[in-house]
Amino acid sequence: MNILRNIGINISPDVIYGAKNFIDCVADNSFNSVFTCGNDEAFISFVSSCCAKNGLTYETLHAPFKGINGLWFEESGQSVANTLIRSIDLASEYGIEIIISHLSSGDNCPTVTDAGLKYFDKVVEYAAKKNIVIAVENQRKLGNISVILEKYDQNTPVQFCWDVGHEKCFAHGREYMPLFGDRCITTHIHDNNMRYNGDEHLIPFDGQIDFRRTAELLNRYNYKGTLMLELDLPNENSDKYRELSLAQFVQKAFAAVNRLNIISE
Repeated sequence: MNILRNIGINISPDVIYGAKNFIDCVADNSFNSVFTCGNDEAFISFVSSCCAKNGLTYETLHAPFKGINGLWFEESGQSVANTLIRSIDLASEYGIEIIISHLSSGDNCPTVTDAGLKYFDKVVEYAAKKNIVIAVENQRKLGNISVILEKYDQNTPVQFCWDVGHEKCFAHGREYMPLFGDRCITTHIHDNNMRYNGDEHLIPFDGQIDFRRTAELLNRYNYKGTLMLELDLPNENSDKYRELSLAQFVQKAFAAVNRLNIISE
């Protein structure tokens, strides 16, 4: 029998319950870890302090992804690399071991270029010096992530983040774990209704993804890391889950991802 995996969830500053209240409730409801998006140091410092008080692990930092396609152009690649390097610095300063990085955005993203590889080399070299892992996340396109995971092997800081939801609304039926499962170091777990570009970030089992297949692939590739939820948290600009109280939302989220945990036990 497998050991049950740790369970985590994303945190954002605009969650309607208040970030501190949300983190406290997450800790009270058996979550083990959290992650955040972006390079806002004030928010990262705040979350780090809350995690320390609550015994939570601040597990990953999702690097900014706006403008990520610029990595592959000579004139903009250095700026994108600098943003990723800033994420590495923040992760190192606040004891976060992994940063998540996109490598492309949209349907018409650029292909891999020598210029982009040159800039990404600098990012990888810096991550190695800081002892930070870069987990590249599946988006719409296979080419960029395939080249990067082939260029940088298992012994480099570059690994894979399996985004279950993105796979089902961006990949036209392609499965990423059979391609990169041996490199999977972290996950983004969320549901959707499997419509192209319908990236809904629902609580698992609220959409149409077959999470028994998810469990099968987690086991096949001996994934022992965290089941990390990446949800559309209730906020002023979204009606999703706004009818739930803080405790109801957190308990529903935990019960759903723990159900995945149990069926993959």
